Amino acid sequence: MASNKKIDRANNGPGLFEISLGVLLSLTLGVALAALHLIFKPVTVVDKMPDAPDRGAVYFVEGATNSSKARQVARKRQMLIDGGSAEVMFNEEELNALMASAEPEVKAGASASSEIFTPERVNFRVRDGQLQIGLLGKIKALGLNEDLVFQTKGKFVESPEGFQYVADEFYIGSLPTHVVPGLTPYLINRILSSQDVPADMQGMWKKLKLVAVEGSAVRLVQP
Repeated sequence: MASNKKIDRANNGPGLFEISLGVLLSLTLGVALAALHLIFKPVTVVDKMPDAPDRGAVYFVEGATNSSKARQVARKRQMLIDGGSAEVMFNEEELNALMASAEPEVKAGASASSEIFTPERVNFRVRDGQLQIGLLGKIKALGLNEDLVFQTKGKFVESPEGFQYVADEFYIGSLPTHVVPGLTPYLINRILSSQDVPADMQGMWKKLKLVAVEGSAVRLVQP
């Protein structure tokens, strides 16, 4: 019986299932290679968009970090932590100052050498009613030591669990994940769930009755 199947295959060629499987594997490999190419394609980091952007290039426009415009950030943060009625506006300089002053927490058993991606800094930019969040670092795997930029633009929406950040765009390197339905929310949730947020900040966030990106600032209102 087995010899008859071999003879039939030799005479008639591969069957429909084998052809379909081969095409599917080829497409999957092609998509994976294209995605990896875009992930590792360099992102141009600038302080403002060029007048004539290069066609096909992906840019990351950094938010300002002028410390002279962030002198009130500690007072504003404390107003929210104290738990009373408060309404504060954070500009991007203040958001970046908050992030720069935060001490990174290392989970038990974790080591820098075991991380595939090593984050170096987080950058916020607020423009036109959108909050841009950038995570810049190094990808270290299979002998690589390459720069990698995660960047997302979005806004805050209210949900039963409190206010959540919803991304309209999300790039991993030069790969636009937002073109794949459902992929961006999944990735954002995975990233957020992996972060260790201080207990006082978690409690403050749950009390907020409004979080909104307005113009070039983020507005937080607490009852």
